[in-house]
Amino acid sequence: MTLPARALSEIEKANPEGLSSRQILDIFSRHDQRLSEATLRKYVQLGLLPRSRRVGQKGKHRGSRGIYPVEVVRRVSEIRKAMENGETLESLASAAQAVRAKLSLVKVAVQESVEAAERELANSEVDRKSRAQLRAELKQLAKDAKDWSRSMEKWTGSVQQARDARKKAANGKRGR
Repeated sequence: MTLPARALSEIEKANPEGLSSRQILDIFSRHDQRLSEATLRKYVQLGLLPRSRRVGQKGKHRGSRGIYPVEVVRRVSEIRKAMENGETLESLASAAQAVRAKLSLVKVAVQESVEAAERELANSEVDRKSRAQLRAELKQLAKDAKDWSRSMEKWTGSVQQARDARKKAANGKRGR
């Protein structure tokens, strides 16, 4: 069983900064779907989901916590759907799901890099004209990275469709 598309969209809109593992488990629990911490860790180990990134907690001696990109909820749902359709974790780990997990990491890294560059620019002693030009260049770079990421996701989907079609054809031949 997978989460409804509408619920996934709402979760992604409500949590653009990411989710802790506890929040992810709670989301699935609220939708009457069991997901354990061990299963989540297994998906990460297999490369099906991106690793969490450490985010410092505000306050003295609060440490940090792991935050996953919000796309993890959608990926878990996709993994479950694929498994319902007969895929194994091992086949998924060597397929498009692993590429998508890596893309999630790239998206987070790009976002963090752009934010760091914006802070650097804000704190730099450059004239107004140069600052405006650099800000425009950074905005274009962020857009280019987002476009590239979308193109890679589309390509990955095409690979998955071709793989599914071949698998379906092979199953059809066996059934004769």
